[in-house]
Amino acid sequence: MFRKRNGEINWRNIILIGVALICLIIGVILLLIDPIKNMKRQKLTDDMLESIVEGSQATFVVKSSGNEVSGEEFEYYYGEEEVGGSQVDYQTIVAELPDEVVLTALGSIKIPSINVDIPLWDDATIVSLRYGAGRLKDTADPGQEGNMTILGHRMRAEGKLFNRLGEMEIGDTIEITCIDGNKYVYMVDTIYEAVLPEELDNFIDIDDGLGKQVTLVTCTPTGVATHRLLVIGHLKE
Repeated sequence: MFRKRNGEINWRNIILIGVALICLIIGVILLLIDPIKNMKRQKLTDDMLESIVEGSQATFVVKSSGNEVSGEEFEYYYGEEEVGGSQVDYQTIVAELPDEVVLTALGSIKIPSINVDIPLWDDATIVSLRYGAGRLKDTADPGQEGNMTILGHRMRAEGKLFNRLGEMEIGDTIEITCIDGNKYVYMVDTIYEAVLPEELDNFIDIDDGLGKQVTLVTCTPTGVATHRLLVIGHLKE
């Protein structure tokens, strides 16, 4: 195979086979990068949730790079990404992040109907949303009057973070357990399946006459993120 009829080595075939093997190895590595990253991120998220539920820890220091969510650069977060009324681009935000970031847990969020049980962070930033859901800055606290807005990724992996949010129905419950042990249960009464990102202000910056409301926000369709899915509920008294 590697020799010509005259007995000389066919270096051309050897080089071609070598290049093919290198391409195959690179392809396998690229295919494994996201699954390995997702497993690492999930393990860290599970460990943090366990500490939050046990009440043994409320703040966590994580690196700002290394556990990025695929597609997060295309999503619209509000929060710290809004500066002076205009959206800052993803690369600028990432470049300005410190090497380590402190995450502060508000508690946990559980949605029984879609098997969600993840940390709820006291801010919705690029880093915090990699490890759970985040309450949008300056929105209502759990159990208080007003609209508590919670953001989460629509992961491609089945069942991860807000991946299954589109399966929720009217009457489902959203359980918020705070770090102090207080628990608040909201019942879903409104679902908006496709809201344009620029229209989110109409659903988020509302404070009066809502009662004790929670609004869950994630991207839709999965992997495309042109619109936002909103699930709204009110506190069960």
